[in-house]
Amino acid sequence: MSATTEPGTETILQFGRFQFHPYRRQLLQGDRPVRIGSRALDILHVLIRQPGEIIGKDAIIAQVWGDTVVEEVNLRVHIAALRRALGEGRTGERYIANVPLRGYGFVEVVETLVAPRQPLASPCAMRTSNLPVLLMGLIGRQVLIQRVVNQLPRTRLLTLAGPGGIGKTSLAIQAAEQSGAHFPRMRFLDLSSDPDGISLSQNLAVLLREPVDEPTLLLLDNCEHLTERCAEAAEHLLRLHPRLNILATSREPLRAEGEHVLRLPPLEVPERDDAPLALAMCSSAVQLFVTRAREVCDRFDLKPDQVRAIIAICRRLDGIPLAIEMAARQVGILGLSGLPALLETPLQLLMPGRRTAPERQQSLRATYDWSFGLLSAAEQRCLRLLASLGEAFTLDTAVDSLHGTRLCRECIFAAVRQLADKSLLWIEQDERGVSYRVPHTVRAYMQQVSPPDAASPAA
Repeated sequence: MSATTEPGTETILQFGRFQFHPYRRQLLQGDRPVRIGSRALDILHVLIRQPGEIIGKDAIIAQVWGDTVVEEVNLRVHIAALRRALGEGRTGERYIANVPLRGYGFVEVVETLVAPRQPLASPCAMRTSNLPVLLMGLIGRQVLIQRVVNQLPRTRLLTLAGPGGIGKTSLAIQAAEQSGAHFPRMRFLDLSSDPDGISLSQNLAVLLREPVDEPTLLLLDNCEHLTERCAEAAEHLLRLHPRLNILATSREPLRAEGEHVLRLPPLEVPERDDAPLALAMCSSAVQLFVTRAREVCDRFDLKPDQVRAIIAICRRLDGIPLAIEMAARQVGILGLSGLPALLETPLQLLMPGRRTAPERQQSLRATYDWSFGLLSAAEQRCLRLLASLGEAFTLDTAVDSLHGTRLCRECIFAAVRQLADKSLLWIEQDERGVSYRVPHTVRAYMQQVSPPDAASPAA
């Protein structure tokens, strides 16, 4: 692949927090050059041109060293240097997969950008921001991050919606970080610890008094319990400050004027249970599981006969990043063989999260307690009953199945729509039409909170 496209432009290959500039032979992390040897940089160039493909060791050596006779150990040394430069093992991200007896493959999503051939903006440019610092990068989300980065400058109100644990906050922060060139000022406001909207009101009062004389991004995080107040505040601020843009995260849309909604999908799980190792490692859900498992168990060495079990685990956990991370961290205690049995019991809801995580993310039980507590009584009852249905169902099936309950037909229709809006029903669309599904983890939760008489739709 040529490093340039048209005169005066250059191709930039972007992945994770990195940008590789082939024309300048430079690797950047954010605005900072990464110190890396020339051979390691050449190897990166070979791998990154064919992301997701396994390239034979001989082919890599031929492209990097040419006709020079080189031992395979030299390749391994430079691969190790490249991994260190990319932060593998420190940041939790994984970029390079090794398939024994075959070769190496680049397993992160790579996006091709075209830009004027000129130096990047000075890293010393002054910016005002209180964005939290992420200690780990995201796996399998670069395409979505870039989509948000591209959309933010031309969308005054953008809401990232999705279920708990899908990674809305982390994705929003990373997209905001990468949007610094457009927004010299940024303000982050976490509403999860603001049950009554007091913090929102106080910050709104400050913003109303402040002049917004340069492009400013306001990140409203965890809006789901204050959707009405957040919608009102967003509309008021956007009318008052033409140079203000708002990025919100919520388990449901704000339904404000001018709002654009981007629903975050789960991580990708291989369609085939018997996917080969190299193909499975190109899936974001498997990448995340393996990365987190290796962090807690340095003896964990993925083998081809383990792939089927990992795919089954990721599918059972609905591709939800938080759930996959919690499960992967049990490998050091239960081993890979013990995890499937755990996921068939109520104990899966008690797998611990990070000690420093917000209370609602300390376990899957806490995550769904937060979501379930925000539902109306009718929505809670409908979710209990829908959780007993099969894998997928249509709207008509849902309404018919709940007919005969204490809820009227119109109430059932409204409740199903609201549950889908609040990310507790997943919407699936194909050539046969639209269907709905209660995720496995939600069904497991409902089995724990449902009263004895809720097991049957006729209750």
